Amino acid sequence: MKEEMSSVDIRYVVRELQWLVGSRVDKIYHDGDEIRIKLRTKEGRADLILQAGKRFHLTSYVREAPKQPSSFTMLLRKHLSGGFIDSIEQHQFDRIVKIRIGNYTLIGELFRKGNIVLVDSENKIVAALRYEEYKDRAIKPKAEYRFPPARENPLEVSFERFLELMREDENLELVRALARKLNMGGLYAEEISIRAGFEKTRPVKELSDDDLRKIYETMMNTFNDKARPNIVFKDGSMHDVVPIELRIYEGLEKRYFNTFSEALDEYFGKLTIEKAKAEKTKKLEAKKRALLATLKKQEEMLKGFEKAMKENQGVGDLIYANYPLIERLLEEFRKATEKLGWEEFRKRIEEGKRAGNKVALMVKGIDPKEKAVTIELEGKKVKLYLNRSIGENAELYYEKAKKFRHKYEGALKAYEDTKRKLEEVENLIEEELRKEVAVKKIERRKKKWFEKFRWFISSEGFLVLAGKDASTNETLVKKHMAENDLYCHADVYGAPHVVIKDGQKAGERTIFEACQFAVSMSRAWSQGLYSADAYWAYPNQVTKQAPSGEYLGKGAFMVYGKRNWLRGLPLKLAVGVINYEGDDYIVCAPVDAMKTHTKRYIVIRPGRLKKGELVKKIRGILEKWGYRVREEDLNAILPPGGGEIDEVAG
Repeated sequence: MKEEMSSVDIRYVVRELQWLVGSRVDKIYHDGDEIRIKLRTKEGRADLILQAGKRFHLTSYVREAPKQPSSFTMLLRKHLSGGFIDSIEQHQFDRIVKIRIGNYTLIGELFRKGNIVLVDSENKIVAALRYEEYKDRAIKPKAEYRFPPARENPLEVSFERFLELMREDENLELVRALARKLNMGGLYAEEISIRAGFEKTRPVKELSDDDLRKIYETMMNTFNDKARPNIVFKDGSMHDVVPIELRIYEGLEKRYFNTFSEALDEYFGKLTIEKAKAEKTKKLEAKKRALLATLKKQEEMLKGFEKAMKENQGVGDLIYANYPLIERLLEEFRKATEKLGWEEFRKRIEEGKRAGNKVALMVKGIDPKEKAVTIELEGKKVKLYLNRSIGENAELYYEKAKKFRHKYEGALKAYEDTKRKLEEVENLIEEELRKEVAVKKIERRKKKWFEKFRWFISSEGFLVLAGKDASTNETLVKKHMAENDLYCHADVYGAPHVVIKDGQKAGERTIFEACQFAVSMSRAWSQGLYSADAYWAYPNQVTKQAPSGEYLGKGAFMVYGKRNWLRGLPLKLAVGVINYEGDDYIVCAPVDAMKTHTKRYIVIRPGRLKKGELVKKIRGILEKWGYRVREEDLNAILPPGGGEIDEVAG
């Protein structure tokens, strides 16, 4: 699988990205070995990614920026933010890109582990991703930047020079000679061999000058071939991403793209995500193994405690079940040891065993120190203490059983805690595995007409629109409210105008949801109210005509005639992602409406959290579900003021 871009890849993507010249640098982000340059272009926002040793292209896979910008980030922002891109170039045919922004040039080295270096107008190093020294150059502050030693450029080499290079070591196979002598790598060396019609393993010494001329012309044509960006798949997995159609990949599955940058973004973006997921899953799997090992030990401990508890309880019960016998034995053993002493008592027991005495045969152990005799009763060993009563002997075993019960209960609690942790880890692993096949990304696209407003789809399938400000309120009522719609408004000063498209066919549920939307999107939310009133009316009741002597400002309208009131509507909304007309949208809507269109949603109410904090919490939950949402997009759909999360469904 391809891990980094080739010289050919860089040639094509640099040529393709020339439209970015003249774009303004908005902000720069740095994370690990990559930087992302947020640009303002003639086409709108664009994000250019430059990863040391790996890649250079536009991206839609935008990571969340680190909370604390690095010193490298701050230096880049200081010198480049607000500047305009003057040029984007490839250095010769090397894996090096140069982005000139005003008096500075950003150099991306995409070979080996790579580097990113900022130089000034005098070619002095201002900052670098990493500072290093080599035998022929040094990457350190204020030093003059030097490119690595030049290699042969196949696009500029003459046929005479090509011939000379190829004849330098004629024992080399064709593919090796091309790759080594002309800085192109094995893939393109093999592709040129195929296109020229020669075996890649054929020694150069077997090729005539005419053969080499044909190879030379094929090389030039290949590196100037018409762009046809595609990702190549092998066995269902991504294998390579290339800017042109390659014969070496004939017969393999391919996916084509409009631009090479899009293909690179799809390939490396998904590769980065999959690697991150694999790494996260790897850690989780290790944690799972550790928990399983702990669980096994705890299971063995529980079995031991349970066994000891039952055995001691059983012995205590056995003593009472054989009360007369145990009482007699205790009395006999006590008298015998007092009269004979413990050593003589032991001898008498041994003699009794040889003689087949039943009582002697019951004795399995003698302990003079503890003044105890162990007997076997109903297949169980029972240690009897001669200086204690039968009740005290039984109580000793019951106390032991009690201690083991306490240990068992403590171990069981720890066992259940480990099981809970294991279940949590397994759920996290399952969630990561689900993301592998169901990761969603809300792409930036041309907005549809209704996105100018706040909007949602009712539980009955009707489009409901609301103004965002005086201007959109004016536009909504004047341009988008038709005679078969319904109009809704909250009894709160400055509340948005709400329109149910085709609303005269809507049922009570949709009207309720639209009126609830009207109160929730009003100042009542920021005032922390829990309920407010709203009404609905027909479009012909809504007019710009003010009473005599009055003037209606922008976004203000009069409503004449009967108003149909809904009292005490709860201020409560839900945030989620719904699919409408084939596209995914992040929407804030009444809870019942949201439930109809998605199983996953976040219920919010007016509350103590500031809006910025609420946005971050919602964004975090959505990202766990696989949705990449910008904070500004969430800000735009949420009601005015802060709030709090009431429920998370899904």
